[in-house]
Amino acid sequence: MSGSTAPTIFEFTVDLQEQEAPVPLPPGEYPAEITQAENRVSGNTGNVYCAITFRIAPENYPADYTEGDPDGTTLTYNRLLLADKPRERHRLRKFLESVGAKLGRSFDPNDLIGLHATVVIEHRQFEGEDQAQISRVMGG
Repeated sequence: MSGSTAPTIFEFTVDLQEQEAPVPLPPGEYPAEITQAENRVSGNTGNVYCAITFRIAPENYPADYTEGDPDGTTLTYNRLLLADKPRERHRLRKFLESVGAKLGRSFDPNDLIGLHATVVIEHRQFEGEDQAQISRVMGG
């Protein structure tokens, strides 16, 4: 028998009726590492973009932020449009410079994994709850 199977019944440490929405990472600037990057096609527009996952380590949380995941917070930046047009090429160039990536005539998202930057976190409302999102990526 290969692999493992998921349990049919899963027990939680708290009653789900009592679980509140987690407190999002506070707005601000945080050092972060790229842990995943992949080119995707938008289902809405058909545009190609790069989805870049950043991890903010728990040691970079504000001292008064006690709700954070002890393994770090991961957030995905989906604002990097990949199109062979001047504006999009310039935005890609600025992003690649901010994370210290190589510049050239081609782009491989795998080259981004392990690179670092400073991400700016803001909150937005989604389904009535505040969520942290990356609004900007700056040089690390």
